[in-house]
Amino acid sequence: MSYKTDRRFYTALLKIFVVLALVGVALLVYTSLTSDPSTMMFSLIAFVISVAALVMTTLQSLTISRQLRITERAIELVREADDQLEALAREDKKLSREIRQDLALDKQIVEALEEVGVGTTSEERHHVARRIAGRIQQRGDK
Repeated sequence: MSYKTDRRFYTALLKIFVVLALVGVALLVYTSLTSDPSTMMFSLIAFVISVAALVMTTLQSLTISRQLRITERAIELVREADDQLEALAREDKKLSREIRQDLALDKQIVEALEEVGVGTTSEERHHVARRIAGRIQQRGDK
């Protein structure tokens, strides 16, 4: 149930309590007309205190219900955040692995360039690129 539904239910319940309390007070006064006024006042005070306790308990139930819903929503948010953090950690590991692979490839290219050189003409550069590709492939096969 939603908070508004709970609130409507408890409001209706409180209205019923008020009506029953008024009926109870009327019955109490009617039955106590012939008795001592102090006894009637004591009975009325005890009855009002009982009704007040009942109303307070009902209002407390509404508050507990609302607090429970808030807590459940907080739990949902924490679970969602946990799932997002786990996905972020997986992505971080994946990116770290890719960066390490890129660094290893960069190192292989630098080593191959140190061995072969850069080349001054287009033909020499194509030859150097083929040799670098061959050496990287040889190292990748190891």
